[in-house]
Amino acid sequence: MKTILLLASLVVFSVAQFCISPPLWQAKIFEADPSKQFGRRADIFYDQQNQRLALLDDVYYEGRENYTFDLLFFGQSKFYSVNLVTKVCTIGALREPFPVIGLPPGSNATGEFYIGVSGLPDNYVLIDRYEDFDGRYVGMWTRLGCAPVATFINSTRYGNVFYEFFDFQLGIFDPNVFSIPQECL
Repeated sequence: MKTILLLASLVVFSVAQFCISPPLWQAKIFEADPSKQFGRRADIFYDQQNQRLALLDDVYYEGRENYTFDLLFFGQSKFYSVNLVTKVCTIGALREPFPVIGLPPGSNATGEFYIGVSGLPDNYVLIDRYEDFDGRYVGMWTRLGCAPVATFINSTRYGNVFYEFFDFQLGIFDPNVFSIPQECL
């Protein structure tokens, strides 16, 4: 359920002309929706070409914490979710399209700034800020490489959701992360 919320929330993203995000990467993500008492810290593995995601989750929802590994194959419309405490696997159908993580259509560059300490060599990153003008999206992306840094999405379907991305790395260092978990075989 919470994984589907993340995916459905991210699905509002799509590639825009200003900044095209890398198609294959891994990062850590923090997601929050205070109105639903929902928070997530996760390692995310993103493969746009093969339309698959893997998430190693620490989810806080309605006062409970849950640890899961979620593997989502959008091309097959199938997901695997393993509760890392009980080792129980859930297999189900995906009904959402693959969430292309990029700028939504109609977003405009609204500023730039540095994160880090200027004046010290190689200790800061230039960030571009984008938003749409109806207040539904604000996003910050690195100028070089177009890596996501933070986004805020307001949708009538999912409410207000905030994401932070960090420890962003190009590529997937362990391709076995997309192997079906032993508990699901």
